Amino acid sequence: METLKKILADEDTVDLTPMIDVTFLLLIYFMVTTMLKQPEAELSIQLPGKPQSSDVNPMEMVKVRIGDEGEVYLNGSEIEDGLDYEMPDLVGNLKQQKGMRDQLISSGTKTKAEAELKVQIESSGIAEHQASISVLNACSEAGVQKVTFAFQ
Repeated sequence: METLKKILADEDTVDLTPMIDVTFLLLIYFMVTTMLKQPEAELSIQLPGKPQSSDVNPMEMVKVRIGDEGEVYLNGSEIEDGLDYEMPDLVGNLKQQKGMRDQLISSGTKTKAEAELKVQIESSGIAEHQASISVLNACSEAGVQKVTFAFQ
């Protein structure tokens, strides 16, 4: 019984010295192995800026506007098949414009940066999304690669 009292009377102690040693070793390890971030001036990346040649005068982009009811206007003129999902008139018009601009590029009259066909789509806020998708499909079918959206 006396042994039991002696065991219960003893206080447990934890030696924190090894834990502190391990903590400092980990701290030193992470400090040594961490790579510091290089300053941006030392990186060999050229960021985009203003175009070098200011003599580039791009041709006007084609503007397609989608009305409230889904009607489609090409440069202000209404396209008759605006409510048709295939939009053959729009595809034909875009192909014709692209063909003319491609001829200018191939003949050397204009550079690709100047004459490449770009289409700007401006949709009414209440028009159905299907009309925008149909116009995008028409652009894709006509071979237009640069399309942008404008908001009213």
